[in-house]
Amino acid sequence: MENTDDLIVVISELIREQFPNVSFSLENDNLMVIEQELKNGFKIIIAQGEIENTLYLGSWHMHFEKDIDGKNELVDYLHFGMSRLGRVKAFARKGKEYKWVFETKNIEDGLWYPVGTMGLINLKFWQKTQIEYYQNDFIPLEQN
Repeated sequence: MENTDDLIVVISELIREQFPNVSFSLENDNLMVIEQELKNGFKIIIAQGEIENTLYLGSWHMHFEKDIDGKNELVDYLHFGMSRLGRVKAFARKGKEYKWVFETKNIEDGLWYPVGTMGLINLKFWQKTQIEYYQNDFIPLEQN
């Protein structure tokens, strides 16, 4: 990716060119939203800030530096989040989600590996944990 402050513009142009069937909205110059298509999918939001950029994959998010390496890393995570090679693993107790892990699938061994975790404090540790997986399918696997 080129070194530009217009991250949202560059990403929107890439999506229009490479994945014309993916619909998204530009809320303003600094916010892009890709709505979920699948029942078990998740919304993707890219927020361009003055200090950092943030990628939201459902309830999970990650902050990225504004330099070229940070922008390239954000695009890599976006690619995983748009394909079946990335998923959000959500932990809940009594239907209330409290922890989210973004995982990527290694195509060589077929295993899922966590790349980032975020969560809330849930003091009801005695309640049974339910796990739900959310995954998008905007990018066909043969294009990964």
